[in-house]
Amino acid sequence: MPGFNIGKGEFYFSIFGNQKTIAMRILLTILIATSLYGCNSSSKKDTNKAMDDTARMDNPPNSTTPVAITPVKITAADIPASIKVKGTVQEVWKWSDNLGENLLITAAVAPHDEKSKDGEEGQSAEIHAFHYAKKDGDYTQVWMMNDAEKLCPVDITCDFIPGSATVTDLDKDGIAEIKVQYSVACRGDVSPATMKLLMYENGVKYALRGSMWIPYSPDLKYAVTENDVNLESSPRLKDEGDEMLRTFGRYENEKEFAAAPPEFLTYARSEWLKYNKEKLGE
Repeated sequence: MPGFNIGKGEFYFSIFGNQKTIAMRILLTILIATSLYGCNSSSKKDTNKAMDDTARMDNPPNSTTPVAITPVKITAADIPASIKVKGTVQEVWKWSDNLGENLLITAAVAPHDEKSKDGEEGQSAEIHAFHYAKKDGDYTQVWMMNDAEKLCPVDITCDFIPGSATVTDLDKDGIAEIKVQYSVACRGDVSPATMKLLMYENGVKYALRGSMWIPYSPDLKYAVTENDVNLESSPRLKDEGDEMLRTFGRYENEKEFAAAPPEFLTYARSEWLKYNKEKLGE
């Protein structure tokens, strides 16, 4: 090798000269590699960003912001021709929520004479409520409610309570709750009608059922409160007359609201007390 043909000192400096050259080459290699890495890293970041943007555009995240629900009362003439309703339309409500465009329709078949197969005669009446939601351009039935009083030989009652239908969003989840109330009775005396309150959210039903309050005597004063409106919270009375009075204006229990958001029962109880009074002659 050439280094062995020179003096010791020169050999010494020759080695360090070679080390400097190697060091310079290593440093240069590191600088080039660092520069290339920086370019590649930047390129990868830009590519990843473009992929993320594309993913967001192709798969936008589901909105978790509840839609403000504003029900609007419309007329029977506004009901789409594809929806068939039995009886006379009473109320129609339209609104939009996170499920889409919705309709609530209530209707009634007025009391009419009817005769059974066994020859029994009387008057019959029906009520119906429907919830429709628009899906793929068409309205699809979410739920339907039917009730009736059949072949009543005396005074018949079967109707929705005026003004009691509501569309709300009590739990602020962007899905409306629908509430209807109605009374049914077949009576020849001054006993109260049965009242039912039904609340639905996305097809799930919650209900309160009991009796209306009726002032059969001028001395009878309305005294039902939210503290005693639930009959299950107070014991039955031994005296038949006192027990009958205890039921006036109250519902049987709150069991169907056990799994509901608490604000549902609070609202339902308030609405029950708002509409549980019946007038003589109604």
